[in-house]
Amino acid sequence: MRISDYPFTQEAAEHVRGLGYSLESLLGKTSFKGVRGRAAERVAGALSGTISETKANSDVEHLTELLSYPLARVMVSCLDDPILMRRYALAEAKLAYKRMQHEKAELVNLANDLGIHPRGTGPWKLYFAEYIRAATRMHSPKWKLTNRDLDDGYLTVTEEELKRLMEEVIREKVLKGLPLPVNEKMCSDLAEYLGPLKAELDAVRSRQKADLGAVEEGAFPPCIKKMLADVAKGTNLAHTARFALVSFLLQINMNVEEIMALFNTSQDFDEEKTRYQVEHIAGASGTKYKPPACTTMTTYGNCPGEDELCKRIRHPLSYYERRMRTFTPLKQAQEPPLNPAKGPEERK
Repeated sequence: MRISDYPFTQEAAEHVRGLGYSLESLLGKTSFKGVRGRAAERVAGALSGTISETKANSDVEHLTELLSYPLARVMVSCLDDPILMRRYALAEAKLAYKRMQHEKAELVNLANDLGIHPRGTGPWKLYFAEYIRAATRMHSPKWKLTNRDLDDGYLTVTEEELKRLMEEVIREKVLKGLPLPVNEKMCSDLAEYLGPLKAELDAVRSRQKADLGAVEEGAFPPCIKKMLADVAKGTNLAHTARFALVSFLLQINMNVEEIMALFNTSQDFDEEKTRYQVEHIAGASGTKYKPPACTTMTTYGNCPGEDELCKRIRHPLSYYERRMRTFTPLKQAQEPPLNPAKGPEERK
């Protein structure tokens, strides 16, 4: 295990302290320009969603990767934005998870450094309290303690599950360490790097404020309109309703940031959790999910009642496509009712 791959560990922190480099050197010396550049790459990657993985082969490259992590945290702290801090923590955790795929014998050592102490040689036994701490934000039914094989305080986790739990511990650890106590001098020394990062951060924030734009809300079926109205009021949708709404909006070409902005209406809005759910439905796991049909919507209590067009179609997307053939914002108020004489709507 290379400590430069996991710079958030206790072992890495102790190694950096032992090197004796001052923060002033990292901020100003020409010899550390590569470190500053890589630190800015880490932060920029967090804003875009993925920190690039470097191929560190030489001692100098390993040192650059190792030192870029604490300097990236300084940059994040200078920008002092909650959205960036959450994204940065998530991106560092994702990078670590990717690197874990190449670990075998050292995986347990990394887990121990993070405060997780798996027993055995795999699958591992994990103490329930450590498991709960790592899995507290993971809401899939398989992570619930009641669905695990608890025996004498220990439960079994596979190699993939252990890596996923470690990823979550890393995300939480990185986030809790932010922001660092930085001062104006430190941040001014990094102005060359912070300027472009601030511009990208502003762009991200602007996208999060996006409304429906060219998507015609007036053409939405009653079920989707009702869900949007509930979200706008800060109402927490049922899981089935949230899935139906997100999958519908993705299917009509709204992007992840626009959908995230729609849900950012309540005080308890959790960006990481919402982003994970939206990106999962959008296909991050390899499968892009389609919205449920009308019968399924009715089964789960997500149909608020039919209008005339609802009676002729079987799917919310069919409703939207039919409305969009003739819909314009100016015509919305006076759009004539559907003519039954033209025959039933094509069912999809």
